[in-house]
Amino acid sequence: MEFSARTARPTILFDLDGTLLPMEMASFQRAYFASLCAWFSEYPAEALVRWIWAGTKAMVANDGSRTNREAFAEAFTAASGIDYLAREAEFLMYYREGFQDCARVCPITDVSRRLVETLRGKGYRVAVATNPIFPRIATESRLRWLGLEPASFPLVTAYEDCRFAKPNPGYYRDVCRALDAAPEDCLMVGNDVAEDGCARALGMEVFLVTDFLLNPAGLPTGDFPAGSLAELLAWAEALPAAAG
Repeated sequence: MEFSARTARPTILFDLDGTLLPMEMASFQRAYFASLCAWFSEYPAEALVRWIWAGTKAMVANDGSRTNREAFAEAFTAASGIDYLAREAEFLMYYREGFQDCARVCPITDVSRRLVETLRGKGYRVAVATNPIFPRIATESRLRWLGLEPASFPLVTAYEDCRFAKPNPGYYRDVCRALDAAPEDCLMVGNDVAEDGCARALGMEVFLVTDFLLNPAGLPTGDFPAGSLAELLAWAEALPAAAG
């Protein structure tokens, strides 16, 4: 599908893992759980992984009645018998320190930074619409691995603030509300056909980054504009300045 300057929208939303941040998801998950379990060695590793996944599933199923942080904490506590909120400071310390080792499995180049800077330089608003299933410190860390300052974005979604997760369309509605942007004025850039592609239901255009494409359900992709992150950079470099 042709992806031209006409496809540009004033607000560009980027997914993070596998999109702006290059990663093969299975490798990243192995590194993440290995470092997490080493940090919390007082817990049986297999059990800790189960507790984390229980919390993650609760965030994905969140109906908007609470924050994702609250959903995670309730499910983690129920699965483990450990009061997550009482121990949360220890988990946040892990993300500040031990989690940083996970950058080694991400084949980072300067393409993501150049892409963001190019779009900003032409007057486009760039926000980070990553699945909000991590604490803010973990998400901000992953942006800094790319050489991007979190405070330079008008929005970076994280589990403390969000009440939905991908692929719930409510997540994208809340992103638009936070940015005071109409969905039809947004371009969502992501690598997950289900989680990012569902933004189309709200009227967003969606570009699929193919470097680390995720499509476990085998959903059709033929009518999505798609290409590598390097190709998206070339598109951005050819864009005219944003109107207004």
